[in-house]
Amino acid sequence: ALSTAFAFAQDATTIKNLKEQQKVLALTSKLNKLQLDYEKEKANYNDLTGKVAEANAAANAATTDFNTSAVKDAKKTVKQLKEVKSINKKFAKSQKKLSKMEKKIAKLQSRIDNLNKGIQFINQ
Repeated sequence: ALSTAFAFAQDATTIKNLKEQQKVLALTSKLNKLQLDYEKEKANYNDLTGKVAEANAAANAATTDFNTSAVKDAKKTVKQLKEVKSINKKFAKSQKKLSKMEKKIAKLQSRIDNLNKGIQFINQ
C-alpha cells in the first residue's frame, strides 16, 4: 500500500510538472506572437518617423512663406497643416502602442521565467 501511494504521488508530481511545462509553452507561443507584432509595429513606426520629419519640415516652410493676402495660399496651408496633424497623431499612436507592447512582453517574459524556475525546482 505504501509503494502504491508513493507511485501515485510521483505520478501526480509528473503530471503537475507537465502541466506547468504546457503553460510555459503556451506563454512562450503568446510571447513570440507579441514580439512579431512588435517588430511589425516598429517597422511602421520607423516609416512614420520619416514621414513626420518631412511633413513637419514642409509645414514649417509653408507657414513661413505664408502670405496673408491670398486666400488660395491660406487654404493650401490649412490643408497641409491638417495633414501634418494627422501624421503626427498616427506617430503618437504608434509610439504608445510600442510602449504598451514592450510592457506586455516584459510581463510575459517575467511570468515565463517564474514558471521555468518552478519547473526546474521540481525536476531537481
